[in-house]
Amino acid sequence: MKKKGVVSEYLPWILIALAVLAIILIAIFVMKGKGFSLIDQIKNLFRGG
Repeated sequence: MKKKGVVSEYLPWILIALAVLAIILIAIFVMKGKGFSLIDQIKNLFRGG
C-alpha cells in the first residue's frame, strides 16, 4: 500500500471529525456562557429537543 493513497482516503474523514469536534467545543462554550448544565443539554440532544 502506498502511504499517499491511505492519506487521501482518510483525509475527508479527518476533516469531518475536526469540524465536528470544533462544533462541539463551541457548543460547550456557548452553553457555559448561558449557564446550562452540559449533561442536561446532552440528554436533550438524545431526546430530540
